[in-house]
Amino acid sequence: MLSKRNPLADAAHVTDHKETIFAQNTSFSGTLRCEGPVRIYGVFDGAIETASTLIIGRAAKVVASIVAHEVGVAGTVVGNITALDRVEIYEGGKVYGDVDAASLRIDDGGIFSGQSTMRNGELDDFLLENLQRLESPGHDQPSN
Repeated sequence: MLSKRNPLADAAHVTDHKETIFAQNTSFSGTLRCEGPVRIYGVFDGAIETASTLIIGRAAKVVASIVAHEVGVAGTVVGNITALDRVEIYEGGKVYGDVDAASLRIDDGGIFSGQSTMRNGELDDFLLENLQRLESPGHDQPSN
C-alpha cells in the first residue's frame, strides 16, 4: 500500500530560497516589493520593485511599473521599466512603455514601443560642447 505524504510535513524545515516565482497559472494584482530575484510566468497587474533581477517569462502578461536591478523580458510588459543595470528584450518579448536603464538590448524579434533613457555616469566633453551650442540662441545660423 502506498503511503500518502503530507505536503505540509516539511513546512517547518523549508529554507528561504530568496526567489519569488509566479507560475504560469498564477494571476496577481497589487504591489510586489522584495530584495531577491523575481520570475513571472503568469499574469501580474500593479507595481514591481526588486533590488535584484526580474525575469518576465514567455507566456507572462505584465501590466506594471517596474523598478529592478536588471530586467529580462521574454513575454509582454505594458508599463515603464527602470533598471539600475540593464534591460534585455528577448526574441518574442514585447515592451510597451518607457525604459530607463544603464543598458538596453533588444534581440531580433523583440518589440519595444516607447522611449529609452540610457544613463551614464559622466557626460563627455563632445556632448557637453554640442549641447551648449544647441541651447544657445541662433544655433542654426551659419557662421560667417
